[in-house]
Amino acid sequence: MATNTVATDFPVSRAQLDTLKQIARRAGTAIMQVYDCDDFQVQHKGDNSPLTAADLAAHKIIDEGLARLTPELPRLSEEAADIDFASRKHWHRYWCIDPLDGTKEFINRNGEFTVNIALIDQHRPIFGLIYLPVTGELYWNDVSDTGVARCWKQHDSGAARQIHSRPLAATLTLIASRRHGQEKNAALLGPLAERFSSIETVNRGSSLKMCLIAEGKADLYPRLFPTSEWDTAASQAIIEAAGGWLLDAQTLQPLRYNQRESLENPWFIVVGDRNFPLAELNI
Repeated sequence: MATNTVATDFPVSRAQLDTLKQIARRAGTAIMQVYDCDDFQVQHKGDNSPLTAADLAAHKIIDEGLARLTPELPRLSEEAADIDFASRKHWHRYWCIDPLDGTKEFINRNGEFTVNIALIDQHRPIFGLIYLPVTGELYWNDVSDTGVARCWKQHDSGAARQIHSRPLAATLTLIASRRHGQEKNAALLGPLAERFSSIETVNRGSSLKMCLIAEGKADLYPRLFPTSEWDTAASQAIIEAAGGWLLDAQTLQPLRYNQRESLENPWFIVVGDRNFPLAELNI
């Protein structure tokens, strides 16, 4: 498994990490208060994506919490993304937030939604934290004293354990969206049919898909449908620290952030093993 070595001056201190966990958990509590209601209203934004009171409540908690924690840093959230590129392009370090990733899963009450908080530096995600409100699980990355990137998982207030993505084996586990891409995924994987003894597919919602790759429970997630930068920023930091890659599907280079007016990502591929035969995919 490849190891990602980075500078030792990790920008999030232990005290700040504890605060970030508290912020994510408070946002999760607000989300669950709406989730547990017998009924809640669903609005639609200009792009026809759904919006609930849970999205807005989580955004308010995270935005205010980060403003207190690091008042010097700008914040870009899915629920406050109307910031002109003329202003954004001068940001060297900022927070990128998805207060409720998987709103459709939230509406369908399947539990597969997350709180995503990422720190971007020079267009690269350097820290990510993902919280699963239904299960109380947290994922995040940091570095060791020797500068080696690490990825962690913690359940509620229990002990954190280090996690890693896994090397490829005879069976390939593909993780796929519940809503997008089944036909494209089948075409994509055609050339790999003879390389693996079997290919299994697991369907999940939100950034939970990337978390499963980070902890070695799946191998590949192709995303050949639109996403936005807040959908991937935290996941990318976590995946890279766990030993994998989140790559532009065309260039096979890591995604970079806040480089243009549009905040829409290119199609991308997530792999747990950096030696994955990406050239064989039918992209």
